[in-house]
Amino acid sequence: MSEELKFRENNLLPKLIIGILLTLLFGVALFFRVYFPYNEVFSGEWIRFTTVDGYFQMRLVDNLLHNFPHLTDFDPYLLFPFGIRIDNIHFFNWLLAGIIWVIGLGSPTQHTVDTIAVYFPAVLAALMVIPVYFIGKELFSRWVGVLSAGLIAILPGEYMGRSMLGSTDHHIAEVLFTTTTMMFLIFAIKAAHKKGVTLNHLQSRDWATLRRPLIYSMLAGLFLGIYFITWIGALLFVFIIGLYLVIQFTIDHLKQQSTDYLVPVGVVLFLTALIIYLLFSQSALYWASLIIASLMPILLNIASRLMKSRQIRPAYYPLALVGLGALGLVILFAISPSLFQTALHRLSIFSWGGTRTIIEMQPILLPQGKFTLRLVWGNFTSSFFLSVGLLLYLIIYRRFIRKQDNAE
Repeated sequence: MSEELKFRENNLLPKLIIGILLTLLFGVALFFRVYFPYNEVFSGEWIRFTTVDGYFQMRLVDNLLHNFPHLTDFDPYLLFPFGIRIDNIHFFNWLLAGIIWVIGLGSPTQHTVDTIAVYFPAVLAALMVIPVYFIGKELFSRWVGVLSAGLIAILPGEYMGRSMLGSTDHHIAEVLFTTTTMMFLIFAIKAAHKKGVTLNHLQSRDWATLRRPLIYSMLAGLFLGIYFITWIGALLFVFIIGLYLVIQFTIDHLKQQSTDYLVPVGVVLFLTALIIYLLFSQSALYWASLIIASLMPILLNIASRLMKSRQIRPAYYPLALVGLGALGLVILFAISPSLFQTALHRLSIFSWGGTRTIIEMQPILLPQGKFTLRLVWGNFTSSFFLSVGLLLYLIIYRRFIRKQDNAE
């Protein structure tokens, strides 16, 4: 047997084992979500949805199926008796209705509609094992990926509750789309960094170097855009990704390393999401935020290059970013004071005080304005405390222990 054939067989076996394990974990995740509430959902002649919001979502899906692919722009039952206009941030309903329409060959029965709909959140949750595995694999190792996939398959609390059979709502779709966004973003950043992408590669159109990072960035932007047309609170993830880019630019600059590789990733990611969003909606706050996010990697890179060319101490880079941020806020206020006020109001989601009627909007440590670990334990049990401890360990390990090992 040739050495090349041995290498292929040795490389194929772990992949085959992991493929089998992921398939089993998919089945485990589906079993937990279908088996236990089955008799409650399939009871008598009716198929019952287990949440109030599920019936609201299904009213939109039923309307879509009767007028496919056109969604009603007015719901007379919301804010009754006045009704309310429906926006286009309903990709979850289009996706579910599209699947039902295809399986039902264009004219599904009501039983087919309801049966597919009650299984939909459970299937989406089971699919989560795939992006979670690849995130764990890319950041650590394939077996960490398998462990992560196993944990997400059985994670209790709100995540499990909102993905059970009959919980037909967009929450689990949000988690799947954002997790897949982060998976492709990790792929893109690692590929760009590994290939040493610079602005010269962009100027010379070196597609051999740029192809993989750009494709991953576009896929990340695709799922971020889908997330934008699934939930009106999607700006939260623009903030998270933007904060990561600021931190990564700062770390690279302080280490006096090139920040060029982050520019095409960030720009392509946010521009792709912007294009998808504009196809469905044109809210000024959202498209303005995505445009600003698209420009941010360019501005951060320019600041880094200017400071290096003028031999300004790297420690001043964070101060320069604070100045750029303040200048950006002043410009935004000068251009549109109303947009500025709306943006500030949206930041109130990070407030710790007060109470909220929507349970998922309540601060997890201060749900009623008083500190408690009840929600943390109810949602994550011991995994929350383990994750905090392991996160601190990883930070210490990467910052001090591994650095000393490499020095030796």
